[in-house]
Amino acid sequence: MSHEERNVITEILANAVIIGLFVWFLVAGQATGRFDGPDGVQVWAVLVLKLIGVSIVMGIVLAIMMAIFWRILTGEKPDLTRDERDRAISGLGWKVSMLGTAVGFVGGIIALALGWSVIAGLNLMLAGCAFGDTAGNLAKFHAYRRGI
Repeated sequence: MSHEERNVITEILANAVIIGLFVWFLVAGQATGRFDGPDGVQVWAVLVLKLIGVSIVMGIVLAIMMAIFWRILTGEKPDLTRDERDRAISGLGWKVSMLGTAVGFVGGIIALALGWSVIAGLNLMLAGCAFGDTAGNLAKFHAYRRGI
């Protein structure tokens, strides 16, 4: 398993944890009425910005932990070189991520046009970003497994 492939697996695991955190906090906030009222969108935005900061730190920590775990488990040093195959797979993942993000963004705009609440539209856009990132990483993982 290459270093890039391990990074993709780490990103998929991190995405699962981060999406779980986002859903937990957003559903709990919605259930308690945190996003109701005139400052509801601002409260939502502050919460999402905090969660983005936490997710960045969590992603870095998980990547470091996975590298240390792999080194202890196998004893091999990671090969940090990237070749044309790695760049092609990364490009494929980027395209899939952007497609998923665009679908979520357009879905949020359509929801707003149909009269849904602003919070619902923003949540759809956020879900599109999360879906796009996860789909891009799964596409990269599939490409590595398929042997492109």
